[in-house]
Amino acid sequence: MRGTSAASLREVVEAAEHTFRTADAPLEQTTDELFSALEAIDGSNQLVRLLSDGGLPASVKQQAARELFGSRIGQAALSVLLDVVGRRWSEQEDVLDALERVGVVALLEQASRSGSLERVEEELFQVSRLIDATPELSEAFDDARERPAERAGVLGRLLSGRVDPITLSLATQAVARRSEAKPSRRVLELAEYASERRERLLAVVTSARPLTEQQSARLGAILDRIYGRPVQMNVEVSSDVVGGLRIQVGDDLYDATVLSRLAQARERLAS
Repeated sequence: MRGTSAASLREVVEAAEHTFRTADAPLEQTTDELFSALEAIDGSNQLVRLLSDGGLPASVKQQAARELFGSRIGQAALSVLLDVVGRRWSEQEDVLDALERVGVVALLEQASRSGSLERVEEELFQVSRLIDATPELSEAFDDARERPAERAGVLGRLLSGRVDPITLSLATQAVARRSEAKPSRRVLELAEYASERRERLLAVVTSARPLTEQQSARLGAILDRIYGRPVQMNVEVSSDVVGGLRIQVGDDLYDATVLSRLAQARERLAS
């Protein structure tokens, strides 16, 4: 998000965090209610347009949301929902992204309370890798592109009992949402956000062979120095990396592989 939407999202998340810290209802319940409202809004173009219309007074949009959801969700979820629809958004889709984000914030807050945030982050990363490495799973998601519940069901059956319940909720929400982004990328974004919640950056390190403990420690120290904050490394081995390392930290890509150097050499010869 940019501009008006970025500012609105920051304010919404800050307000939601305060609400979640003082809420009586379990945060998992609040998240379920927020995601349910999100699904209902996302399923109606008319409702999306109404609740994201910057030309309408906030009170009009909030009253519409209160009439639709006031009797269906708890006070904490309703308070957050009213705050979201009362803000100004640059794009229609931004109001949906904001609702999803505050639901994610609630689950990560619960994970933090229970001491499972690091586990959830790692499992989300592994789920993202699993989707990328399993063509049948990616194909199933593509076939059910317009059937969100079916996509969530596919992943839910695969992960149920194998990951933390919060990981399961986050991952199924990520693949169920209608989006141009690949399901694996959507899950990875949640892993990155979990890292941010731990005040860490997430680095995806791809190597031709497993790193030794000494190599991992040395690389981790280098990345910590570069970014001035702790960096959580997730290392994966790939035959595509002939030598060296490929490191992705957010939008930053460090590619020191032999293939990369060969490609650069070919470009120089061709120029």
